[in-house]
Order: sequence, then C-alpha cells, then structure tokens
Amino acid sequence: MIGDFLANRLKKSIEKNMKKSTLTTDAITETMREIRLALLEADVNNEVVKDFIKAVETKARGEYILDGLNASQMMVKIVHEELVNIFGKTVKELSFTSKPTIVMMVGLQGSGKTTTTGKIAKLVEKKYHKKPLLVACDIYRPAAIEQLKTIGKNLNIEVFERGTQNPVTTAKKAITYAKDNKNDVILIDTAGRLHIDAELMQELKEIKNNITPDEILLVVDGMTGQDIINVATEFNQLLKLTGVVVTKLDGDARGGAALSITHLTKLPITFIGTGEVMSNLQIFYPDRMADRILGMGDVQTLVEKAKDVLDERDIKKTINRMMMGQFDLQDLLNQMRQISKMGKMGGIMKLLPGMPKLSDEKIADAERKLKVTEVLLSSMTVKERREPRLLKHLSRKNRILKGSGRTEKEYNELINQFEKTKKQVDEIARQIKSGRMPNIPGMGGLSGVGFN
Repeated sequence: MIGDFLANRLKKSIEKNMKKSTLTTDAITETMREIRLALLEADVNNEVVKDFIKAVETKARGEYILDGLNASQMMVKIVHEELVNIFGKTVKELSFTSKPTIVMMVGLQGSGKTTTTGKIAKLVEKKYHKKPLLVACDIYRPAAIEQLKTIGKNLNIEVFERGTQNPVTTAKKAITYAKDNKNDVILIDTAGRLHIDAELMQELKEIKNNITPDEILLVVDGMTGQDIINVATEFNQLLKLTGVVVTKLDGDARGGAALSITHLTKLPITFIGTGEVMSNLQIFYPDRMADRILGMGDVQTLVEKAKDVLDERDIKKTINRMMMGQFDLQDLLNQMRQISKMGKMGGIMKLLPGMPKLSDEKIADAERKLKVTEVLLSSMTVKERREPRLLKHLSRKNRILKGSGRTEKEYNELINQFEKTKKQVDEIARQIKSGRMPNIPGMGGLSGVGFN
C-alpha cells in the first residue's frame, strides 16, 4: 500500500535531515529532494509532486518552530498538512436524502467494480442501517450477473436482474421494485469495458438520464498507474461523477497515481478498497491517510474495524474468564478467530502507530506463526483446550502432532508461550482486583507470533 511504501521513506528523510533545532535552508532543500524522489517512485503524478513540494517548501521556510516541537516534528506537521490538502480536506460520505437513494457504479473492466458494489451494499446496511438492493445492469461481461447474484447471496442482500434485457429498462424497473419493497438504497452495477469507448459512454449516459442517480461513483484500480487520471477525467466530463472508489490499495503497487486524483480532477475519493474480503472497504479520510503515510498508524480506523466485526458478547465473556483466572487455550483460539475477521495481521499491525516500520518479512513470519498456532489449537479437542494440563500426556501430544502436521518444536513453543501469557494475564487480573494499576510486562503473546 502507498502508505506502507512512503511511511519509512518520508519519516527517515525527515529524521535524517532535521536534526537541528531550526528549519535550516540546507536541511529543507535536502529533505524536499528526498521526499520528491519518494513520491515519484510511489507513482504520484508529477504535477501533484511539484505542487506539493512547492507548498511544503514555502511553508517550511517561513515557519517558526512551535514550543515543544523540534525541527523534525515541525516538518512532519507541515508535510501532514499538505498531504491532507493534496487528498482533499473534506470527507465525502454517501448522502441518503432521497428515498430511495440511487447509486450508479461505473468503471472499466478489471477495476473491481462488481465486487465493490457488493462491498458498498454491505457497508450501507451495517453502518447506516439501510436496506440495499443490488441491480445487475452489466449484460455484456460473461458471468457478470452471476457474480453479482453470488455476492448478494453471500451477503444476504437481494439482487434485481432481468437477464440480458436492455440495461436502461432494467434500471428503471429496479427503481419501481425498490419503492414497492421498501429498499432505501439502490446500487446499480453498470457494464465495464476494457477501454473507454463511445458505445459504453452512450449507454451510461442513457442510464443516468433515465434514473437520475444521487451518486455516480467511478471505481478505479489503484494498481493501474498514471492512466487512471485520464480515465477519471473522461468519465467525469460525460457523467459528472460525485466520487471515486480506489480499489486494490492493499497491493504491492505504489498507488500514488490513484491518490493524485482529487488534486487533479477535484473529485473526492469516497472509499478505498484494502482487500478482497467484503468488509475490506473503508470510507476515505484524508487525514488518516496522511497519518499512515507518515508512519503514525490509524488507530481510529482500527477501532471502527473492530466494532464492525468483533462480537462484543464474546469479548466480554473472555474478559470475565480472564478476571476469574480461567483463561485457557479455547479462549485463545476464540480471540484469534475474532481478530482474523478484521483482515490479515499485517494490515491490522500497520494501523497501529509505529508498526509500519516492521518489515514485510517480519509481518509474513508473524502471520505464518499465527496460522501454525491455529492449526495446532484446532487439532486439539475442546476438553484439551479447556484443560491444558491434559496436554502433558505424550499420547495426546503425538495425536495432535500427527493431526496438525506440525513439528514438536512448534508444539512446545505454543505450550510454553501460552503458560507465560496465562501467568501475565492472571497477574494483571490480580492487580486490577486489588485496585492497583496493572503493571503490564513485555507481552509474551506478541513475541510468540514474531514481534519480539
């Protein structure tokens, strides 16, 4: 993701060059040179880079260092402010003033448009408590309708389709159907093309003119590169877009071109896609993206993800068991499965302040260890997980190793790590019960999955 790629580059450059108590001309010049190279390597548009560097330099040269800040911190503050300006200061959320609200999804083939349509349906249902209707108007791509129907079935969201009927007619009938069935949000998945052509644009224009959508969202592939700007410009000229959804920002691609869209086209980024799972769609907050790029993490998004996917009752139950000194391997497995609903460990860790500094190799190793732990735990019986003392029997150990396909070393590491973690949990519970502030030692649980 662009935030991960730039986080180390920008922060290292600022920390290396801003060691003095003042923002010197030489330090500013060298920092700007390195930041410029980092942005260009991240595929940020050249015009955007020029405007950004000019704005930061101008502000830095005339800036007094605020009390309590050093030169490095002051430069981070300035860079953060200008990143927010580049991304667009305001947050663009969907508006639900119309009943029903009609959202028209457009984009080229391969951008992830159909999947994104499903993700938005899930989000508006869960976050805004709406009753969405998915409408299949892509009659040209093989299996497009079936794909949307599968998505709808998995999400338990209704899909309106009329086969290969004219898309304009289908869209109009869908609106009538939605009104009759009290669907308050209609998401129309229109046809994509391998490239922009007159036929595609004319059909989209006809659909727009006949249904008067409240929102027209362009879905773009964050891995596409600079051509993404031309695509956004052409779609906007014809349809007057209300926002952009950038997909695949979790990939290895630099993604800077996608984040140049707002500055060049004045179109707000409404959502960003950060993974294939249906919950991996986030409202785009310019300040939070700036935080990530500067290695500050994004705790607010992490909290929101947790609220969306974690079962509060299960968490309370586990906490109660911890306080009663009953924490066991079943609780550990339950919590691992809960956390896995939030996405890959790497994505979660990178939302925490300071965590972007972790190498991809270290994160991959941690994720591998978590999988090993889950496989071993899943190979145990519920009784064994509830009563870990039973695992001292050699016959049980051999059965678990055979069933899991893991090594004795991995098994022993898990048991030893659990025993350390349980001691810490029990001690924290005792401190809380006695009314003392808990003294939390270095978390053994984290070292067990590779963050030591």
